[in-house]
Amino acid sequence: MNTRKAVAVVALLLSPHVLAATGNTLSADDVAKIRQVHKNYENAWLEGDANAVRSLFTDDCVLLPPHASKPRIGQEGLNEFWFPPNAPPTEITKLVVTIQSVGGDGQIAYTWGTDEVAWTTLQDNKKTTSSHKGIFLNVLQKQPNGEWKISHHMWDDSLLQN
Repeated sequence: MNTRKAVAVVALLLSPHVLAATGNTLSADDVAKIRQVHKNYENAWLEGDANAVRSLFTDDCVLLPPHASKPRIGQEGLNEFWFPPNAPPTEITKLVVTIQSVGGDGQIAYTWGTDEVAWTTLQDNKKTTSSHKGIFLNVLQKQPNGEWKISHHMWDDSLLQN
């Protein structure tokens, strides 16, 4: 199943109509906290703060990168994909995450929407600029302390890069 179909299936299964029928809804406070997680995600990347990015994910998180790349499991997988040792210096210069929908219950939630990211990489004294627009789907889990963290992060982008 391709990523877009997977997003559509999960969004349908977790749609407000399905959740309303089961009586599971998020409180306004939970929705605000979930939206804040995404704002913190944007800010952490724009500030170049890898530890802040990591802190937004559960220890057993799952990253599902685009184009059928292999899943990355846990904080180790997150580091392998986003923060590998000896990677060229990379700076996120733009990140806009636009949530289209938030749903779930008091323990599990989902968000989906669009994103736009731009970055520069410095390698062999040559600076390269890249960007793309894409879609995302996040599943979040409420922690015992009431904090929400991302447990699953899936995204896709255009095969045509800028």
